[in-house]
Amino acid sequence: MTTVLKVEQITKIYASRGKMTYTALNDVNLQAEQGEFVGIMGPSGSGKTTLLNILATIDKPTAGRISINGHNPLKMSNNDLSRFRRRELGYVFQDFNLIDSLSIKENIILPLALDKVSSSEIERRVQFVATRLGIEDILDKRTYEISGGQKQRTAIARAVIHEPSVLLADELTGNLDSRAAKSVMDALEQLNTELGTTVLVVTHDPFTASYCKRILFIKDGKLFTEIRRGSNRPAFFQQILDTLSLLGGNFDDVPSTRLS
Repeated sequence: MTTVLKVEQITKIYASRGKMTYTALNDVNLQAEQGEFVGIMGPSGSGKTTLLNILATIDKPTAGRISINGHNPLKMSNNDLSRFRRRELGYVFQDFNLIDSLSIKENIILPLALDKVSSSEIERRVQFVATRLGIEDILDKRTYEISGGQKQRTAIARAVIHEPSVLLADELTGNLDSRAAKSVMDALEQLNTELGTTVLVVTHDPFTASYCKRILFIKDGKLFTEIRRGSNRPAFFQQILDTLSLLGGNFDDVPSTRLS
């Protein structure tokens, strides 16, 4: 297997004006192989979103090294980093981050337009991802005309249209009901299989996490434990619940979604 993402001894320390410091991440090491579907879970304030933001190059670590597809984004100039983000990374936000003034299709192709991809290649890719995500019939609509689940599938389409090496998602089912969440996760699982894109998902939701092949649990800025999914997804779902109970902390905002 090819290692696409490697994180070595990542530490993130925030300092306040009063010179008090807060360690969000402490000596975190992880790696992900090509095509892996990895979940990151932990109590509120555990550091999981900080880790995702560092991987997305939105934030920088205080110490440590990152390699994505053999490249170290921490050593890039601003111009090179912008190009790297567009070509190697996809990011799905909880609140969709779609542009209301654009059609669904225009939202999806935005990353390709920035890189001046040919119109024929754009059409090919749009049809591929739209069909896989079940949104081929809404491409001409505006964001206010579609449901939350359709908005999130549009956001996923935009995040994978440029065929990134790594797709990062932050609570991507957090604003969806259970039916829409299942539809979104089924579609993402299919894309992960067909495209071979490495996927990392930060989530509070055991149902969403049960789609992952491996889950890393973070507590107090450190990796706490790791579990792997076998062939039995309901058993994996229960293992997630058991691990969250062992982990402790604030999980009051965990959705009540359950496997049917």
